Amino acid sequence: MRRRSLAMLLSCLLIAAIVISACSSNGGAGEGAVETPAAESPATESPASESPPEEQAPEPVELRVLWWGTQDRHDLTMKAIELFEAKYPHITVVPEYSGFDGYWDKLSVQVSGGSAPDVIQMSYVYLSDYASRNALLELSDAGIALDAIDEGTISSGKVGSSLYALPAGISALTYVYDPAMLEKAGVTIEGRMTWEQFAAMATQVSQSLGSGAFGVPDDTAAPNMLHYFMREKGYSLYKDGKIGFPQEALTEYLTFWNDLRNAGGTSSAEITASYFNGPLENYPIVQGKSPFALVSSNQYTSLMTLANRPLEMMMLPQTPGGKEAYYITPSMYWSINAKTPHAKEAALLVDFLLNDVEAGKVLSTNRGVPVASQVREAVKAQLSEQDAKAVEFTDASAAIAQPIDIIAPPGAAEAEKLLLTLIQEMQFGQKTPEQVAAEFIEKGNQLLAQ
Repeated sequence: MRRRSLAMLLSCLLIAAIVISACSSNGGAGEGAVETPAAESPATESPASESPPEEQAPEPVELRVLWWGTQDRHDLTMKAIELFEAKYPHITVVPEYSGFDGYWDKLSVQVSGGSAPDVIQMSYVYLSDYASRNALLELSDAGIALDAIDEGTISSGKVGSSLYALPAGISALTYVYDPAMLEKAGVTIEGRMTWEQFAAMATQVSQSLGSGAFGVPDDTAAPNMLHYFMREKGYSLYKDGKIGFPQEALTEYLTFWNDLRNAGGTSSAEITASYFNGPLENYPIVQGKSPFALVSSNQYTSLMTLANRPLEMMMLPQTPGGKEAYYITPSMYWSINAKTPHAKEAALLVDFLLNDVEAGKVLSTNRGVPVASQVREAVKAQLSEQDAKAVEFTDASAAIAQPIDIIAPPGAAEAEKLLLTLIQEMQFGQKTPEQVAAEFIEKGNQLLAQ
């Protein structure tokens, strides 16, 4: 009995304690606190009802971004960067841009000195070189959304099985031409020409226009022109880490351009040296000295803006009975510095430039047809007449384009510098096509083997 009474007494005391605790829990003392309805009670916050603490503002980050291009590309890129900075106020983007000339020398020095930018505009010619130097971040798991980009486009940025670059846009090779200059020379473009017809047309234009004008620029040393010519023969620029075409095919290519120059159909060696590999502003078509310019389709609008007159596009000439050589390529890529201290933020920027619809509307087709499907559809709906032409030309080229492996092996950049030097010697009459071909095949393979 005593034990049961003691237990009952303890139970009563416990119930009383709970009641007293409940009455005092709303923090009020006196009758007013007791009579306040529960919904209106200014109850003291318990851990369970506390608001989550505000997220700490991210640390400020400064990103350096390097690209090449014309003034309109700089302007458009800066507008897209402003949108990015508005979305991510803690990130400040520091732009570093220039023309193509000298761009790679600058980047090489920066990488060697450990001062490379966080985000880098990259070319397929140099991609393997920088990947082999461990200078580029692997992007597969970098946090960049890839689901709206087709696998074929993504794979073009791979070296081996590793993804080191993402295309900023796709484009096709084209001859932009001035129909008014051709009309003045008595020439009309009707369909796709053969190389023989192209050479005859170029010579006629030079003779008709006179006064320092010439039919076509001398594109002998343009790697994409050489690549196109070799694809018609069934070869590629590189194969298994070596030069991918025989000496005889290179001699044929060099002879075509050498003969065209000797016939007056293309620019002299001195004039060619003044514009080759320079900015679009220096191209002969902009200066009114030639009705033609070899460019990627994404450069059409920029070239037309610089020339300030109507221009059109046509496909490159073809060899009767030859293989279809047309191909679609990334006009350029975005890569990330492997040693960046801000890999997360750099990936945010690349993702934004590729996938953000508003950024895509600003950039439009300046770097090529957008690669993300949602951006491509949004951009097509707002294109200017000339931008729409560039997209239509790329689509038409894609309809006949053949597969291509565009990633050049390590050493390719040095091999192409060698070819440029040898071709310039030929242009100035210091070497024959045969000599240039023999020397390039030998020394070019040596460079690729290093």
